[in-house]
Amino acid sequence: MNDARSMKLKGVLFSVLSAVIFGTSPIFFKTIVATGINTTTQVVLRSIVTMVLAGVLAVVNRQPILLKGRLLVDALMAFVAGQGVTAILLNSSYAYLPAGMSTSLHFVYPSVVMIACVALFREKINLPKLAALLLSVVAIALMTDLSAHGQLIGVILAVGSGCSYAFYILYLERTQLRDIPVWTFAFWSSLGCLVAAGGLGLSTNTLDVSGATVKGISLLMVMVPLQSVLAVRLFQLGVRYSGSTAASLLSTMEPVTSTILGMLILHEAMDAKKLIGCVAIVLSVILVVFGAQRGEKEIAVVES
Repeated sequence: MNDARSMKLKGVLFSVLSAVIFGTSPIFFKTIVATGINTTTQVVLRSIVTMVLAGVLAVVNRQPILLKGRLLVDALMAFVAGQGVTAILLNSSYAYLPAGMSTSLHFVYPSVVMIACVALFREKINLPKLAALLLSVVAIALMTDLSAHGQLIGVILAVGSGCSYAFYILYLERTQLRDIPVWTFAFWSSLGCLVAAGGLGLSTNTLDVSGATVKGISLLMVMVPLQSVLAVRLFQLGVRYSGSTAASLLSTMEPVTSTILGMLILHEAMDAKKLIGCVAIVLSVILVVFGAQRGEKEIAVVES
């Protein structure tokens, strides 16, 4: 009993640490942009470094790197159209919105997944899920300030990143990609981001490292191992020891971390309406998780 409790607590700790590390992402991005490396270039550089690290870890752990056939097609679709587009949209929103606000708006993706499942796959919607959807709509309304210059663009970009990430999740759930080893997954995920950001950078002539500084490159080299290796591994361990439901709930620490660090480190202002909006997004994620859990229990009862 004590061992089970200890493992559960360990899982909670790993999940919280993972969410906190992911929550530092907008702080790193905004700080690195200020040193002279634009968003598109950052995504490209981060993707290259992550690919190298993931490739090495895949070889060390004897995990395959190459994908073939249908799995290769699915990987390109999910990681370029899903993960890559998400990275571009979310990181671009940081230029217009406070860190915590961008991350919170991105977390509408559980509600978007729920809407898609109801509309496309005829899944039933229960009260917690409906409440989550309403909270998401209220949160977006609270955080959208049409009078502030550029904020509407930032809201569209952040919510758009949530929509593209919802596509990514739905695609993963319905393909064999969900079963590939973790470092193979990380390698192809980074390749997808590289293709999407590289394509955008080449077409818009925004790939530029001429303004890069030692500080910017150093921060980038710290950010990548922290978020692309350590945080990913911690989340994986969190799911293993505490379960996917607990890990999903604890992932809401990510926008909380971004909000707090944005105010403390970047001195970003957040009025009462926007803070309430952030809280509403966190609550909506929790309700989606509980709604999914209730749905699974109802199915189990019917089947028994």
